[in-house]
Amino acid sequence: MAGIVGRVAVGALLLGIAAGAHGWTTEIEKLKDVNTLCEWEPESQCSWAVRIGANKPGVDMHGASMASMRLDKANLQGADLSGAILQLASLEGANLMLANMKGAHLHGVNFRGANLTLANLENANLLDADLSGANLRGANLNGAILIQARFDNAIWVDGRRCAPGSIGTCR
Repeated sequence: MAGIVGRVAVGALLLGIAAGAHGWTTEIEKLKDVNTLCEWEPESQCSWAVRIGANKPGVDMHGASMASMRLDKANLQGADLSGAILQLASLEGANLMLANMKGAHLHGVNFRGANLTLANLENANLLDADLSGANLRGANLNGAILIQARFDNAIWVDGRRCAPGSIGTCR
């Protein structure tokens, strides 16, 4: 019995070393962090808004993979989501004021009615994202990909309201 336990321990140690060598430890830690912040639903989607009150200001989730997650009405003010993968996620009505989403993958994200005041979206991929009614006042959109992004009735970085039908930029 002791021999089996010893072999299992050595195997676990080698797996841990291999994971660290391949950079998996960071990803495993990030997934563990996400798992402690919310409860997973059957489709592997997370709903902080429903499950734990969505109150995670300043949370550090840079580089995390959270594609297709449901984070509606979440309070992520000042959160670090730089380089995060959030494509097809829903952040409808979320508070992302002062959030850092530099270089984040936000393809197809639902930001309807979200507060993105002073958010850093530099070099973020917002391809086909829906920012209808979102507040982008003072946000940094330098280098952001805005192809097919919807800005109907959004408040633009300079404070003006975008016209209905604004696609790719505020009109």
